[in-house]
Amino acid sequence: MTRHPSQKSDLSIRSIHLRDLASFQEADAKEVSGTADAIDLDEYIQQMRRWYGPLKALTLFPNPLQHAFSSFVAEGNGQTQGMIQVSPFNRTLSTWKIDRVLVNLAKESKAKSQAKGDSNRSKPPKLYLSMDVGSQLLRYCFEHIREAQYWISETDVNDQFGLSLYRQNGFQPLAKATYWSIQPEQLAELSEHDPDLPNLLPVSNADAQLIYQLETVSMPPLVRQVLDYQINDFKTTINGQLKNRLTRWMNRTERVSAYVFEPQRKTAIGYFELKLCRNGTESHEAKLTVHPAYTWLYPELMAQMAGVVQKFPNQPLRIMSLDYQ
Repeated sequence: MTRHPSQKSDLSIRSIHLRDLASFQEADAKEVSGTADAIDLDEYIQQMRRWYGPLKALTLFPNPLQHAFSSFVAEGNGQTQGMIQVSPFNRTLSTWKIDRVLVNLAKESKAKSQAKGDSNRSKPPKLYLSMDVGSQLLRYCFEHIREAQYWISETDVNDQFGLSLYRQNGFQPLAKATYWSIQPEQLAELSEHDPDLPNLLPVSNADAQLIYQLETVSMPPLVRQVLDYQINDFKTTINGQLKNRLTRWMNRTERVSAYVFEPQRKTAIGYFELKLCRNGTESHEAKLTVHPAYTWLYPELMAQMAGVVQKFPNQPLRIMSLDYQ
């Protein structure tokens, strides 16, 4: 990923403070579309207000949640001009993802109207353009998170500002993601099919090598290089288990995962992971990976997932498919 040199700017980039959260709710701001698993902005602000103290303390020493509070704001004229939230994508911290970028899109119109004002008036406070604010936030992360070799983000194809912002800062498209929503009625119909999966096994740390091989064989070399998965990314440590339990408790979710084992080749040929909402407030989510040589597994694994979902509140199941560039 291209890294741009620092440019002089009177914008100040710093870690987010508790007092900043209210300003983002009050401001006429625009959120650049980010990763699909990023929670709603209002919910994010509520969670940060509730957990600000403990999460801030966790950033002071090495632990599984050390980077859970990697959020920064751009400040100018004594006011917040934007915010960015980032997090590690893999265990080695070589690839990071941009979860959300928030900037004030009203600045351009204010700047234009100010330019038409009386030139004899006293000089007003400087107004910041949204593209500049977003770029400064990105470049701050590029320069200060030194472990990161690659950066990834997810942007809606209709978000022209977001696409321009990332393109201007050196990002290149890797894949097109399409999200499918399967309604509860369709899930109930799918669950009536008895899936033919004789070697469906639960996932444990002992299976990390198999899942790693399946994931890497299912993606092109360039994507494999950027994501930089290692076997440890598919293992759960004791600290990781505590992190997952805390996340499930905060978000009221449950995770179920399994894989299909091919005994002759001694390899995994299919894998799914379900993120299930226990209180019925959000859609269930699914990740599905199938070995390119075993596409017949798709309907069988879909039936299996539909059967698991029936034990939880009736909500749509959202699943993503990737079209690599």
